[in-house]
Amino acid sequence: MQEKENPSFDIKDSVSPEKMKMNVFEAIATRRSIRKFTSQDVPMEILGVVIDGGRYAPSSGNIQNWRFVLVKDKENKQRVAEAAMHQLWIASAPVIIVVCAETEKLKQFYGIRGDRLYSVQNCAAAIENMLLTAHCLGLGSCWVSDFDEDMLKRALNIPGDIRPQAILPLGYPDEIVPAPTHYTMENVCYFESYGTRVSNIERVMQNPLVFDKISRLFKGLIDVGKDAIEKRKGSKK
Repeated sequence: MQEKENPSFDIKDSVSPEKMKMNVFEAIATRRSIRKFTSQDVPMEILGVVIDGGRYAPSSGNIQNWRFVLVKDKENKQRVAEAAMHQLWIASAPVIIVVCAETEKLKQFYGIRGDRLYSVQNCAAAIENMLLTAHCLGLGSCWVSDFDEDMLKRALNIPGDIRPQAILPLGYPDEIVPAPTHYTMENVCYFESYGTRVSNIERVMQNPLVFDKISRLFKGLIDVGKDAIEKRKGSKK
């Protein structure tokens, strides 16, 4: 039976501009992993907005294979924390979201890559959406991946063919986490081919003409290199 869209709750209708405290890039740059929470409960309306953020994530073939288990019961939260290698701070969150992947349709349409890769990628997109949505609403969370999968399945009655992907403790932050260090753009960005770095890349990115010139230059060098390799191969025949 095909699942139907529920028109009664939608992120576009439930979030007022006043509730969303920052723009997208500000949310990306200022989000932190939060492990200490106040005792303040998360209203169901706000929790629904966070879930809706995940629901709007992109997915392979629009299959939307993510499923979200909401955990608020004290004993269940304790079981989840114990399954997460006894990271007991998790149980202090007012609510926990366990993100799971249904893989059957992805396996059917995309084979082994759908089962082992696309299912994970889709859930990761939903997780990041929820983390950013939560941050915009003044909430904090942490992407927890270190857990005993079988133990977590038993704790929440997750069927054998469903794969838990992440645990997201969610609540109002009770700590200020300093900004972590990040690699510079020069360390992680290449032009036209893997490994072709450019110094002073910030200047390149700010000037479209320079960007275009460097891209053409590197592409030309790559083509020359490919031609040389092909010629060497031909001479050996």
